[in-house]
Amino acid sequence: MRMLRGLGIGEQDEAVYVELLRRRRATVADLTEAVQMAAPAVTAAMARLVALGLVTGDGGGLHTVVPPDVGLGTLIVQRQAALQQVQGRLGELVQVYRTGATSTVGEVEALTTPEELATWIDNMERGAKREIMAFFRPPYVLDGDLDVSTDVPAYRYVYERAALDDPRTPAEIGRFLKSGYEIRIAAELPSKMIIVDRETVLLPMLPDQTSVHPGFLLVRGQALVHLLVALFERVWQAATPLRLTATGLAEGSPAWDDVDVALLTYLLSGMPDKTVASRLGTSERTVQRRIQRLMKLAGTDSRMQLAWYAARSGLISP
Repeated sequence: MRMLRGLGIGEQDEAVYVELLRRRRATVADLTEAVQMAAPAVTAAMARLVALGLVTGDGGGLHTVVPPDVGLGTLIVQRQAALQQVQGRLGELVQVYRTGATSTVGEVEALTTPEELATWIDNMERGAKREIMAFFRPPYVLDGDLDVSTDVPAYRYVYERAALDDPRTPAEIGRFLKSGYEIRIAAELPSKMIIVDRETVLLPMLPDQTSVHPGFLLVRGQALVHLLVALFERVWQAATPLRLTATGLAEGSPAWDDVDVALLTYLLSGMPDKTVASRLGTSERTVQRRIQRLMKLAGTDSRMQLAWYAARSGLISP
């Protein structure tokens, strides 16, 4: 279970609560056998449920459950109010953090332990909203550093050609391409680098760093981030696109495959993304990523322009 942990209700408390929901009212003795817990544990769980306002007692040992839409509903409202208060304070706390030690804290920070690095990568992935861009080059320090399931509209990765010498890399790239990522390859990259939403950059202290030591730099200063984004864009423009073929990876501008043609046909018919995803046997997010990729390939700014381009090019019937 553990579905109610976010409301401060532990696993044992939830087991007692669910059983009491079934019975509406019961004593500790009634519940002890049903939930297969010791009487002291059930008594403690019941006390916590009473304190949370989910259960009431009559003083004689009989407990009655409060209707969940009332009891849990009240807890949810209280938790939301508490989160709103914290959110309102967040900006002030961030400012205190960035100015507390030195004036440069928050613009460039050193992450020197595996724990710090893992925490920041996780935070960056979870917080991404628009785009993740990255340079990948051997030797690898971060294994599987970006999760393919992250719910972000656009991904652009550039691999250094030497990375293809690793037998795991083609399969990794293939997995990314199937999920709608844009992947390019460059003869040489200046450094490993991850850019999230053009606001935060993570890069190693040394270009050829082989371990977490001496550390990574977390860059959030506007001028420095702008410079690193410009570097990425310049490398991206000069890099060669990679695409999937029946036998593996191939270099060059991606061709319009059968899935693209079917997607464009559905798009021209006015079919919503959710229905298109169902027809293609994929996710709605993957459909949206494919459309964004096709718009870039066609040099168009809207879906209607893309559909018009495809029809004019003879890819689909108008």
